[in-house]
Amino acid sequence: MKNIKITLALGALICTVYSCNKREIIPAPTPVVDLENHFYGKFDGTDVEFTENVNGYTGSSNADFTISASDIDKAVYYSTMSSSSATRSITIGQGSIEFDNGSSDVPTLSLFNSFWNTYKEPLFSDEGLNGFVVRYRDANGNVWKSNEAHAYPLEDVIYSNIVQESDINGDYSKFTVNFATNLYHTFMIIDEFGDTTYDTQSILLTDAVYKGWYKR
Repeated sequence: MKNIKITLALGALICTVYSCNKREIIPAPTPVVDLENHFYGKFDGTDVEFTENVNGYTGSSNADFTISASDIDKAVYYSTMSSSSATRSITIGQGSIEFDNGSSDVPTLSLFNSFWNTYKEPLFSDEGLNGFVVRYRDANGNVWKSNEAHAYPLEDVIYSNIVQESDINGDYSKFTVNFATNLYHTFMIIDEFGDTTYDTQSILLTDAVYKGWYKR
């Protein structure tokens, strides 16, 4: 009986020692791409700035896909700064990335990365179908958009600091883009007789710097 007790005690001691020396395996952290947005620009000389996590502002990205049974499929990508508590917002976008929807629902990562590294100084294009587009929502909710008229002599677009990264949530092209252009909004006017006319006005956006990202 005494021998049995000694054996059990030794077994308990061995288990205790083994348990104390057993290392806990901690899985490697899952990589997450650091996404940050910021915008600054002058609208007719008035400074406007949106900063991530200030006044509810944050960044997002979406895309428009044109799928054709008889032509090339195309994708236009947009990056937006908007707020949950403020009306004003800014969206910039660029396209088109041509791809084969029959092989992939979206452009391949290779096409996506190559596009942003190739077209760093695009021209302005309506809705970004063949170049760059800007949409600005003012404090009254009116949307002002760039177009292909190139009415501002110093109009330009220049991308820099392009970095491409991926995580479990997707693939991203991070960038800084500087630009200047005219933006337009068409107002509907109803006179005292009930007749409707339309008037298009413009504002000049200069010294614009947008830091953001496109998601594939």
